[in-house]
Amino acid sequence: MKRLIPTILILLLGAAPVYADDMQDGLSAYSRGEYRTTFEKFKLLAEQGDGQAQWYLSSLYARGMGVNQDFVQALKWSAIAGANGVEIAIYGRDILQKKMTSDQVNRAYRLGQEWMSEYNLRRRGSQ
Repeated sequence: MKRLIPTILILLLGAAPVYADDMQDGLSAYSRGEYRTTFEKFKLLAEQGDGQAQWYLSSLYARGMGVNQDFVQALKWSAIAGANGVEIAIYGRDILQKKMTSDQVNRAYRLGQEWMSEYNLRRRGSQ
């Protein structure tokens, strides 16, 4: 199971369409092993609402690549990506929850709901 998530991430990263320069930069940084740069690029896109970047960000948090390992943040972003239609994120979410306490799971979902509320307010304000 520990090898499944990185394998899926590698396959997805290699096959992902290019949505923006930051996405391509993040994918390129990942292939070079520059995980901090990868994290920064995907975080920027995730905050802008990109579901694929949200899933990648979740995977980086789960593995501690470019950032300290943080299952709460990983689950938060996986749940958000799943809500944005990224099906693999739902699978990742289920795996993460098995590694976490109920308090951690509840905190992750609360943070995810807060982020979604703030994001939706920002989107409405910019229209």
